[in-house]
Amino acid sequence: MGNKNFKLTKLALALGLTVSLAGCFSDNDNDVTVTPPDPDPGTVKVPTPDTPAALSSYVSVTVTDSASGDSVDNATISFFEAGVASTNVTDLAGADITSQTSADGSFAFKIKDDANLETITLAITAENYLANASVVSLAGDGTVNVAVNLVSAAQASVKTETNLETAEGKLTTDLTVDTNADGAGASLVIPATVELQDAAGEAIAGSVNVEVVTAELDAADTAASAASIIPGGLNSASADEVLLPAAVVTVNITATQGDTTTAVKQLSEAITVTTDIPDTYRTAEDNELAQGNTFDVYTYDETKAQWTKLQDSANNDTVATVGEKVGTNFPTSFQTNHFSSFVPVERVAACTEAVTFTLSGTNVSVPAAGLFLQVRSNRLALNEVITSASGTLYAADQAAKNGITVNSSANVSVVDANGNVWGSETNANLCGNVTIPVTSPVTYVNQDFSLTYTCSNTDQADTQLDFTGALVRYNQAGKAPLIAAETSNGTYALTGLVSGATYEVSVIPVGVDVGDASLTVPTFVAADGEAVSFNVGRSNCQFEEVSGSGS
Repeated sequence: MGNKNFKLTKLALALGLTVSLAGCFSDNDNDVTVTPPDPDPGTVKVPTPDTPAALSSYVSVTVTDSASGDSVDNATISFFEAGVASTNVTDLAGADITSQTSADGSFAFKIKDDANLETITLAITAENYLANASVVSLAGDGTVNVAVNLVSAAQASVKTETNLETAEGKLTTDLTVDTNADGAGASLVIPATVELQDAAGEAIAGSVNVEVVTAELDAADTAASAASIIPGGLNSASADEVLLPAAVVTVNITATQGDTTTAVKQLSEAITVTTDIPDTYRTAEDNELAQGNTFDVYTYDETKAQWTKLQDSANNDTVATVGEKVGTNFPTSFQTNHFSSFVPVERVAACTEAVTFTLSGTNVSVPAAGLFLQVRSNRLALNEVITSASGTLYAADQAAKNGITVNSSANVSVVDANGNVWGSETNANLCGNVTIPVTSPVTYVNQDFSLTYTCSNTDQADTQLDFTGALVRYNQAGKAPLIAAETSNGTYALTGLVSGATYEVSVIPVGVDVGDASLTVPTFVAADGEAVSFNVGRSNCQFEEVSGSGS
């Protein structure tokens, strides 16, 4: 069986090895102890902040339905300067953009620091809405707040003709389109001898769709007014006079062949467009309208977001001439060889004073989120954001550019982002100070929203870091979103909340990629002083490797 004394087990070998290693670091004979080196502590991944500084100096735009006040989903804005696409606009991260689309009617963008722009024109479109435009003043520092209303096509007088046959760029039969609206009629006639052309002057091909749109100056409460569907900027070049609209008519024509749709922009010869002006119309001199009266006509080019005086092919000014009264309307006609929005106008002396406002009442306190001041008349449809109980609506040199004459009067109302009415004043004189009596209709509260993030790709996965520089929006369902200001690192102020109402919050990172992290913030009920918080769980944070346990 062999000598058991010489059979070493694996355990004995392991023990012997341990003893042998221990002996390497001690000398019992000389009473000297050698200290073994510390084991390698290794490294840990520690997250490092990678979100940008708080947002500043940007333009915030809300686009809402003119009738309901609800936000307009999937609207698009395009940027123009003096009739050309702007090259001075960036998104909040600094990337150049010429247009922007928003799912909830809320926009935010920046103007380049070296642009030196006084204004920028926004062209706004959305499906089932009439296109509009707004000229935005960029005066001052900080955030510029802009409110734009779009009119639903269902609110205006619209007549369409579809699937019209063509041959060699011409309609196969004469076409007459008439909106047939009482007090808001508009019509056009296109003979079959006229060639329909694209913007380059080439004959179109395919089937044709024609749309004629108009609205009354004095519209019923349930309908759009002429002023509300006239794109902004009609008076953007004015200094001492205002172009006062007498009517509006918009003509849109497209040609479709297969999957290709082409806008019909020109005609081989001029055609006649007619708009009805009611016999209740009073001229700027307070005279009744009469057959033979004329108006200058201005035309809007949506490809440039710019108004110009209508001219014929020989560059002669075109006028609209008032015809013989039919019933209660005066048909007023002009000729054109292209399609656009057209506005017959009178010229009236402009207001040369500053237009100011005062909200009167007991202890008036405007929410930090601001209120909307709305100006409505048969010639005006203005929307401005105000953040104080008194101030300047338009400086003296801006009153004319916004269509305000020496004698302008309008109904002025103050509402919040949810449509709650604070007060109104009827037939207020605009040239000077407008005083609106108001009372807060609901109880408003403020809350802080704390935004943080954690990093699962590090060894400190539970450490929360401040999420700075994000775009944080909040709103009641379906209403116009407001933008929260970042008051400290990762803390955003939700102001002007209606107490007890349920709010949605959306977080849009700016200048940082959060990968597949969820940004869905739970809804909350507004209550004064209660903090709201949300953490973004990221798996792609920046980090540095440092020695130690990381504890």
